[in-house]
Amino acid sequence: MPERHLPNRRVVIYYNQLSGRARRLAGRYQLFFENAVADVTLLPSSASSVRDQTQLIQVCEGAHECVVIGGDGSINIVVNALIQANLQAQVAMTVIPVGTGNDFARDHGLKRWNWRMNANITTLTEAVCHVQSEGLSRYFVNHVGTGLSVDLMRLQQHWLKQSAGRLSYLIALARYLFGSMTSRSRIRRGKYWDDGQFVALGRYIGGGFLVHPHADRTDAMLARIRVPKMPRWRQTKALLNVLKGRIETTAAIEFERGKQFQIGDSEHALELDGDIYFHGPATVTVSSTTILVSVPDLKKTKGENS
Repeated sequence: MPERHLPNRRVVIYYNQLSGRARRLAGRYQLFFENAVADVTLLPSSASSVRDQTQLIQVCEGAHECVVIGGDGSINIVVNALIQANLQAQVAMTVIPVGTGNDFARDHGLKRWNWRMNANITTLTEAVCHVQSEGLSRYFVNHVGTGLSVDLMRLQQHWLKQSAGRLSYLIALARYLFGSMTSRSRIRRGKYWDDGQFVALGRYIGGGFLVHPHADRTDAMLARIRVPKMPRWRQTKALLNVLKGRIETTAAIEFERGKQFQIGDSEHALELDGDIYFHGPATVTVSSTTILVSVPDLKKTKGENS
């Protein structure tokens, strides 16, 4: 049976205040943990990621688990708070996916909102990556991108995400491919130009697009993807192949794996896990820091159900 009693266990629930579903699930999880005799702290998001990160540092002190009810941006805020407070080896992060993309949750097979209530859990030690640019730095758990990914964010307005969900990524990509070529954010690379540059830790970016098929979060290897400037028809064909999971066999897309990469230029913004934080150029590395992530213990659950 799933664990029912968590005496003396401190749990923080951080949730996306702008999502009605996240607010409802926060109440349900609060009741679940309180019934398990756990000490629960609820923390709604605010309009400021800096404020949220500061508050998380305070409330996670002495906690055992931080439940994130939101999307990849919310996960990024929690991870950076735990690392800044040096709590990443003490506080396990549990993700309840309520975002639009949910790439981190998808990478871990977390689909149902109530998985934490109905399954035995285990804790994995996983890698994170670090981005540094002109004295600014931040950690990420999915990817960092510039050019194409930032342009797609601007084409994927809030109302579109709210109404279309994951489909909003495909709609934004179609608007990008068939829209104005002159409005694209092109990244200079020596004598050449890229329409997009990405460095991925996980398998998915942008709501489930498979860009790093052999990613392993426990033994991290980064993938750098470059989308060179090219004719519209050729780029459309290449990106459609990427959508089909064929990125490594798409000759027009440059794909390589490693532990450290350079990305971006001084003129364009970088987005980390779906939010913009600073400009390039930046150095991206696999960090020596690791985090704890709660996932279902499938072996134990299957054993009890057999």
